[in-house]
Amino acid sequence: MGSFGDRLRREREMRGITLDEIAESTKISRRHLEALEKEDFDSLPGGIFNRGFVRSYARYLGIDEDQAVADYSAAVAEPAEAENKFPLDVPEPGPELNPRRSTLPLILALVALVAVLAIFWARTRSRGAENQESASANMPGATRSPSPVNVAPAQTPASIPETTAETPNSSAADTPTPSGSANPGAATIQPSASQSPERLFSVVVMAKEASWVSVTADGKTVFEGRTLSAGERQSFRAGKKIVFTTGNAGGVDVSFNGKTLGTIGNESEKRVLTFTPSGLVQ
Repeated sequence: MGSFGDRLRREREMRGITLDEIAESTKISRRHLEALEKEDFDSLPGGIFNRGFVRSYARYLGIDEDQAVADYSAAVAEPAEAENKFPLDVPEPGPELNPRRSTLPLILALVALVAVLAIFWARTRSRGAENQESASANMPGATRSPSPVNVAPAQTPASIPETTAETPNSSAADTPTPSGSANPGAATIQPSASQSPERLFSVVVMAKEASWVSVTADGKTVFEGRTLSAGERQSFRAGKKIVFTTGNAGGVDVSFNGKTLGTIGNESEKRVLTFTPSGLVQ
């Protein structure tokens, strides 16, 4: 164990904090926290995720975040360039989160959170069903083509001699009429082909465990990168393209138009999936 991991462990033990407490608050798995303390960097996702783990760990302990990131960069022999902060909303630890004191506030907060998640899930499920019905109603196959319109030629008044019914540009009357036509003098007007409405498709993401997710639909960010809690479900719709990014491919289930894709990767693996109306393209 090097000086970086040893320093993190000493700081944690001096404060009487367990790895489970840090994992519960920061949503970082215990095995990743253990890998930081043991400097087993090969077991970590790498890049910005590793620096984000270090920053979150230091913030929970109340030590200098920038110094901790600099120590990590020195331990892995990489430059401590300015990095984007890891997209985790880590609450500042306070007395109310200390399990050694009264647990009543924490229990009440958890009950309220479960109620809010239940209401949100019910509304999302109802909205997803409505969206699928609307998408089915807007499918190109649901549009009926109008029937050809037969326009009968104008009748010549009885009081006008037959010679006056002819016009100089009546060459169309001399055109042979196809056999079997019910009205030889009728002109058939075919409607122009109508443009098919844009097909809408949907992508649904269900988190099996805490997972970082970001989604853009038709070039616009519709779900700014943040961590989905276990059991949380999000639904997205677009007409042309949806780009889905996650930092924990093994922790999410993804479905396209109601069809589950199955396993998309391993735990803590970063994946970027692109969907079009035809399905997954990469």
